[in-house]
Amino acid sequence: MRIVLKVPFIVWFCVQIFLGTCISARDANSLKSNNTFTTGKSYIVINKSRTFLEAWRFCASIGLRLATVTSAEESRLLDQAVNGTGNVPAGSTWWIGGTNLGREGSFIWISTNLPVGYKTGYFNFSPGQPDNYKGVENCLEIGRFGPTMWNDMPCDTKLHFVCEYCGLREK
Repeated sequence: MRIVLKVPFIVWFCVQIFLGTCISARDANSLKSNNTFTTGKSYIVINKSRTFLEAWRFCASIGLRLATVTSAEESRLLDQAVNGTGNVPAGSTWWIGGTNLGREGSFIWISTNLPVGYKTGYFNFSPGQPDNYKGVENCLEIGRFGPTMWNDMPCDTKLHFVCEYCGLREK
């Protein structure tokens, strides 16, 4: 006799990669007072260090993309995912998918090729950021100046990172 367990894809996926913590829209209903969540995203925190481009390629190699954040709602979901990793050491930082490689001052989401803030106008830079310190900071991280505040960093720095899965919809 064969037993088939029906497990939501995101739960199965997290078990398969053994690398991070997932939070899906189903876990985030409390983020909105009307108990709906419509971003259609799930964030997966990968606590292995990679450069920005290595993180981008890793996410793509497992069918995901480096995280994009286009609203305060998604930022709260990202914060829950990062805090869900357990004991987060002080000073931990994670790559998200923003970069201005190729055009200084014009950040895009590498996974979608859309400008940061496109249509939504949402930005979450820490005060004084981005500053392109020493002229070499072209990729976005979170965690340095607050849980989900954005900061620009040199892309060859090895950091943890956040992938995202798109497609879940709660109504």
